[in-house]
Amino acid sequence: MALWEISTLNKHRNFRTRIVHSEGSLSVSDGFGPVHYVKRFTYKHINGFNPPMLTNIGGKHYLMPGWVEVHPKTNLKDIIWDKPKPKAKFKIEVITHRFISSKGDKEYLTKESTQLDGSIKYSCNCFGAIRAKDGRCTHIKSIEK
Repeated sequence: MALWEISTLNKHRNFRTRIVHSEGSLSVSDGFGPVHYVKRFTYKHINGFNPPMLTNIGGKHYLMPGWVEVHPKTNLKDIIWDKPKPKAKFKIEVITHRFISSKGDKEYLTKESTQLDGSIKYSCNCFGAIRAKDGRCTHIKSIEK
């Protein structure tokens, strides 16, 4: 159920590291040689947007996305994925102004929005804002003053 990283000395007295799978508690047999250290092994998933997944292609097992070849008995519990933290949500300040038409039969809404970068944008639902080349009707001009 777990992957273990075992560092041993080979017959030439060089360190060799192996990743082994153990169903229960880990027991090291005589075939490994003198054991230097044993620790729980996990893969780290680097891709911040896509969750980790395992696939088997051509008899080899891969951690996707990224095409990292993994131990054949790796499962998702053997993978550490630090999920990206959501970006802080900033409020865009919107101030609504109401204007009544000259005939008194319609009401126009003009919005003054302060963006995240500090710039101010204006919008109006009157026909003059659509008709004006720069998109500034008389209502927006009166708010700008």
